[in-house]
Amino acid sequence: MQKLTLSTANLPAHLDDRERFRTWQDAYCAWVGSTDLRRDRDEGTFNGRWDIASVDDVMLVRFNGSAHSVARSPQQIAAAPQDRYFISFNLAARALSFAQQRDAIDLHCNQALLFSGTDAFRAEGASDWMSVGISKVALRRLVPNVDDLVSTTFDGEKPATHYLRRYLGMLMDLEGPVDATLARHIETAVHDVVALAIGATGDTAAIARQRGLRAARRAEILDHMRNAFADPALSVNRVAAWMGVSPSYIQKLLHEVDLSFTEQVLELRLTKARQMLANRRNDHLKISDIALACGFSEISYFNRCFRRRFGDAPSTWRVAPPD
Repeated sequence: MQKLTLSTANLPAHLDDRERFRTWQDAYCAWVGSTDLRRDRDEGTFNGRWDIASVDDVMLVRFNGSAHSVARSPQQIAAAPQDRYFISFNLAARALSFAQQRDAIDLHCNQALLFSGTDAFRAEGASDWMSVGISKVALRRLVPNVDDLVSTTFDGEKPATHYLRRYLGMLMDLEGPVDATLARHIETAVHDVVALAIGATGDTAAIARQRGLRAARRAEILDHMRNAFADPALSVNRVAAWMGVSPSYIQKLLHEVDLSFTEQVLELRLTKARQMLANRRNDHLKISDIALACGFSEISYFNRCFRRRFGDAPSTWRVAPPD
């Protein structure tokens, strides 16, 4: 996974606002290709952060900051073509204006839009948005009439579109290397959920639901577990209620990749406890305090699980982490 972050927060403090924007724009164009970026003068000092990532042939882009316009001319596209379809989400409260192939569209909050990376376009008022680009060849295999859907908007609250937005957000937050097997899995899941979001039918839709949508839902479950594992009341029933599905469905999704809800939560809690014990900043905390902070309600159970998982008592890690 290749990832690049461009943020005005990282620019030298001595640059004035015009120089900040130009430096930031040059860095973006060096990665993506020549693009016209224009700031909204009513926004005051320009601030912005781009996150750009690629996993195999999937391209991910996210922006949050001051409103601006983005445009690519036919000449710019010819010089650095993006032979992809893009589906973009407007995450801002206010609408942004998008035009391609003479179609002008107001894209409202949480709506998605499909557009072509090989045709000129212009977006105005962009301030909080996220896009995914996938190979035209790959998407045409899944949705043969995809060219007829260019410049179409999609309801971001429909299940497939909702899960696509959530899945893309989680992918953008990935850190560290991604091995070849995981990269292929991510690419396949993104293709499937994009196809469902824009209206795949028949056998393609059935396969995509079985493969891509389930992968996106599983990723959402695991992400929720990573964020909530320290809550002692976390349970499969609570997560099921939060997602609006049955507990058995969650267990089945996790079982498909050899995971157990209980074991996964326990692993998250134990790993966090080990990290806290080995951090000198937590020396003022009792071991029981750390156990409670990580979601354990019984210290004896924590001690047993910790020793079974790491082969040492928690107190050993407090003195010095074993080799």
